[in-house]
Amino acid sequence: MDSVDCRRMKASLCLGHFSRAMIRLEKQLASDSRQRGKKIFNTNYKNMKYTTITTLAALLLGTAGAFAQSTAYTMPSGFVTHTLKAGQFNLIGLTLHEPIAVSGAFETVFGTTLADTSVDFTTALTAGKKYILEITENTADPSLVGTIQEITSWNATELTTVQDLAADGLAGETTSGANDGAKYQLRQAPTLEEVFGTTDSVLQKGVISTLADIVWIPNVSGGYDRYFLSTSNTWKNATTNALSPNVPLVYVDALFIQRKGAEVNLVVTGSVKVKNTIVALATGFNPNSIVAPIGSTLQNSGLDTSLQAGVISTLADIVWVPDGSGDYDRYFYHTSNVWRNATTNTNVVGDVVLPNGLFIQRKGAPKNATITPPASYSNL
Repeated sequence: MDSVDCRRMKASLCLGHFSRAMIRLEKQLASDSRQRGKKIFNTNYKNMKYTTITTLAALLLGTAGAFAQSTAYTMPSGFVTHTLKAGQFNLIGLTLHEPIAVSGAFETVFGTTLADTSVDFTTALTAGKKYILEITENTADPSLVGTIQEITSWNATELTTVQDLAADGLAGETTSGANDGAKYQLRQAPTLEEVFGTTDSVLQKGVISTLADIVWIPNVSGGYDRYFLSTSNTWKNATTNALSPNVPLVYVDALFIQRKGAEVNLVVTGSVKVKNTIVALATGFNPNSIVAPIGSTLQNSGLDTSLQAGVISTLADIVWVPDGSGDYDRYFYHTSNVWRNATTNTNVVGDVVLPNGLFIQRKGAPKNATITPPASYSNL
């Protein structure tokens, strides 16, 4: 990818953390809003700081899998190493993903109900797990390619989504048997156990949450749900202390790890997503995963086509990129079709490497933004 050997890749990426004001995060976020579906998430962070640096080592391998229709495919996979700094809030973006569980084309799309009679979802999907729908083709409206939705339920031939995708332009077959309906794939959302482990976890365990590392996960009400790994090797809610097994993690959401112990490395494995991803931006600050594990820059991210441009930074959306020294570099897209530094108002020279997690400050009304992987991902 971008002159990097696809089989062995190394790069340095940045992680973020909040200042000590993060302790009051739940109160600070109480007035914000977040809508699942096309993933609206609004936060108003102030004085954002971070000091951690992460190294990423990805070993891309061919892994075998199968579509629901038994079409064989291979998908690059590997691992990412995140360094969790002691005594800090570490920003993590999930850039390696679960393999594709099901792939096909919808015959009918009606409101929140999507049908594909060539699949038995009750057999292909695991009950009790959360699945993420990704639209890979939509002839009726190609702008929907990359849209993701959380699946709320399913039966043998139908999926139910949070949002009315038919109203957005998602289409089924033009005529029965035409096989020209929107194409899709499903991935299982990994759980806390699958990403962070239990008995063999690098996270610090505790009898109570104050003694353990805390994982902060965005929730639908505009705040964060907090979880910790107990000394009994079970995940618990840090607020209620109740057992909380199999909490899903949605890959477009950045999350935070509040590290109580010494610095450790967290290794995350999975497959590489090679298609565009559409994220929904709420007015305010949006913490997002950049989705691709390596090679993403401000210039190749595709954000210039989605974000609000301005003649000055106060009129434009701002991309907040951790700078590796405890602060953020801020960029905006100028109306002259160039990226500019929001602090100096000067044109950006050279590529700005994006870490796996960043913030997008949306100035206008909520809208969707497309994040594109590096062009070389199309060859994987």
